[in-house]
Amino acid sequence: LFEDAATHVAQFINTHNLVPEPGQPPLSMGVTVDLPLEETSKSGGHVVSNSLACQKTFSNVDLAHTLNSVMLKRHLPVKVTSTTNCVISTMVAAQHHFHATCIALILNHGINASYYERAAKIPKISGSELGNSDTRVAINTELARFGEHSNVLTPTMWDHRIDRESPNTGYHTFEKLVADKYLGEIVRNLITDFMDSRMIFPKHSDVSTFSTPYSFFTSYMTIMEDTSDDLSEVGDLLRAGFNIDSSLVDRKIVSSLCKIVAMRAAKLVGGAAAGLAKKATKAMDAPEPAVISISGKLTEMNQPYLECTMTTAKSIASKIGLEEPIFNVLGEDGYTVGAALSSLSN
Repeated sequence: LFEDAATHVAQFINTHNLVPEPGQPPLSMGVTVDLPLEETSKSGGHVVSNSLACQKTFSNVDLAHTLNSVMLKRHLPVKVTSTTNCVISTMVAAQHHFHATCIALILNHGINASYYERAAKIPKISGSELGNSDTRVAINTELARFGEHSNVLTPTMWDHRIDRESPNTGYHTFEKLVADKYLGEIVRNLITDFMDSRMIFPKHSDVSTFSTPYSFFTSYMTIMEDTSDDLSEVGDLLRAGFNIDSSLVDRKIVSSLCKIVAMRAAKLVGGAAAGLAKKATKAMDAPEPAVISISGKLTEMNQPYLECTMTTAKSIASKIGLEEPIFNVLGEDGYTVGAALSSLSN
């Protein structure tokens, strides 16, 4: 993995002619990963994960030290100067574009969020110089894991099925309800149950593709935006992607299932955003609207999902006595911009 990363860095340097002049310092590089990190130095950290695959690859591995060693061996003029979780690098990018940002939210293959908290309220750094200051610190909430140890969420039988068949059963409960990785699979499971009940598609249809896990991509859910009288986009997708000739009733069912799954996810994320707005507001010197910056592919892939998320957060915030939060959309690659900015700060 690290050798492959070094190879891509070398290709990037050569393609863009970034080799420093003799006597110049090496290029700074920021690393950001969509995994929980424990800081080991000013620039380094190692992955903390319950996933067996992650443990096998990253167990006791300092990302910055390991990458720097590989690049030194390859004689590359690059030094890793920062290692961050994606949601923290998203916060960095957000504050670069929108200085008042106090919450960063990633709606991607997974989901996560960070917010600013007063250092004095963080038990982990209690008693330290930072913990005794009035500084605000960015907190990685690991939002994907919300609900793992409580009954606050109410997963359906389809959610339980996806969790049971996943490689990390019992973990990332919230993520499996709302993230790009799982939304399409929830819809596929619903459709296959309709098929088993003979409620959708002709009996002679070849439904083998629908029986393949994760064959209904979350990107397909944009068909719910089809407003034509015959739902032609839905029909085209079913024919091209699954070799199924559908009736108008079939297409209405598939479109409705996409809407139900997407809107449920958006409302859950909107509720989480409102909760974070409440936390972030308490850490402010004076109450003001929380500024939430959102990054990730779902911001570009599914506009109704994004709009429902923001509307829900604003509605809940008003009900709990907060000013409506202000939303900014960074697009899909906010965290990579933040990683680059973090590298320069060191």
